[in-house]
Amino acid sequence: MSGRDAFAAAYPADVASLDALQRYVDLLGLWQARMNLVAPSTLADAWDRHVADSAQLASLAGTRDATTWLDIGSGAGFPALVLARLCPGHFHLVEATTKKCSFLAAAAEALGVTGRVTIHNTRIEALPTLAADIVTARACAALPQLFAWGARFARGQWLLPKGRTAAAEIAAATVDFTFDHELVASRTDADARIVVARNVRRRGG
Repeated sequence: MSGRDAFAAAYPADVASLDALQRYVDLLGLWQARMNLVAPSTLADAWDRHVADSAQLASLAGTRDATTWLDIGSGAGFPALVLARLCPGHFHLVEATTKKCSFLAAAAEALGVTGRVTIHNTRIEALPTLAADIVTARACAALPQLFAWGARFARGQWLLPKGRTAAAEIAAATVDFTFDHELVASRTDADARIVVARNVRRRGG
């Protein structure tokens, strides 16, 4: 079974969305030859390692049409661009590297989501405050740093895929922050967890 077929069997997506995601995967392979977007070893299994790993967050996000998303350190666009194809709302992607922003713009066009995506070519520290219902980040930074960057934006929940260090990162984050959280098992990696956090507040703030 191909990666696309396995994805289609596991996640709700119509044919148009599957075709769009295939264009994204193909574009990733083309641009990877020019810049380092993802680990080269993951390209052959991009549907599972990147697309499915991102799509699993959709079921945790709810279905409000007015949802505003903020993705920190967007890189190659995972999870934000996959979620933009599968979920309602407007997506703010923050990426400091200009050439990666060029890829994000091309990928958003390939996915047919340019009208619902804003790409911010800046560091997250320099981004003007906006109210985000959902904050995401993948392979960007440890939890304490993500909370430090994103707390001023978050008005709802955080959906943060993490590897086997999830529990240790949560413990480290409690030094400076209070928050409610749950750990959800990843559908793509038995050792990984998704940190679902809410009510993130800096201690003493």
